[in-house]
Amino acid sequence: MKVVKQKKVTDCYESSNTIDLILSAPITKPFVEHLGQLGKLLLFDEFDIPYFKVIVKGEYTIKGAFGKKTIRILLPEDVEDYPLDSLVQHIENFNK
Repeated sequence: MKVVKQKKVTDCYESSNTIDLILSAPITKPFVEHLGQLGKLLLFDEFDIPYFKVIVKGEYTIKGAFGKKTIRILLPEDVEDYPLDSLVQHIENFNK
């Protein structure tokens, strides 16, 4: 999996410090389980379009929906230019 693009989100109601990561392939359950290694994984698979949240305590929250190519990163409000290099590397280490 590759991160194709990073985009600052200006209209997110949950956080004013939000980044979207555009991925090279759709989100699958094995990929979500890979992301879940970073923190607490919450799966909401009872919906028409299942989605997930990974809470990395004290750092950020990752959100996304199965089958989509975008994940949303909710960052701490008081930190600008939060380093996402380790997250991007973790994503790009997934190769299923």
